[in-house]
Amino acid sequence: LYVNLYVPSTLHWAEKKLTITQKTAFPKEDFTQLTINGNGKFDLKVRVPNWATKGFIVKINGKEEKVEAIPGSYLTLNRTWKDGDTVELKMPFQFHLESIMDQQNIASLFYGPILLVAQESEPRTEWRKVTFDKNEIGKDISGDPEKLEFIIDGITYKPFYDTYNRYSVYLDVTLK
Repeated sequence: LYVNLYVPSTLHWAEKKLTITQKTAFPKEDFTQLTINGNGKFDLKVRVPNWATKGFIVKINGKEEKVEAIPGSYLTLNRTWKDGDTVELKMPFQFHLESIMDQQNIASLFYGPILLVAQESEPRTEWRKVTFDKNEIGKDISGDPEKLEFIIDGITYKPFYDTYNRYSVYLDVTLK
């Protein structure tokens, strides 16, 4: 069974006589929980997102598992599952940049899977310039991770999906 998306969902797997329920507020949090109702042996393959570079923590029935999770791949959990088993996944969010292909200095800012955009008060005629610490992009970013609102050089950044007016998706980035 492959788990590609971290969204609240329920799978009724008739062939295996199982129901698997996923509870999460992702992407508002970096955590998801799968509950297995029924018994059976199968591989549970969970996606390890590319951006999950600060760890991918797996707990089965509350006990942390030693796993080697490689960002951009799937992690296989193979066992005989029992009724009521839980799988908890934690993917700590961090800031990262995604550059456009032909200009490495022009990039979008992400917090985990969330595209953050600068909230603009008027149209811009050039890229918004920002400078980040090359070793830790989030060093000079303040704000509230719970609200997913951040401040860079006095400008508010919010999730693209929560933006309705003028905004800047692409930034002219300098790393120092």
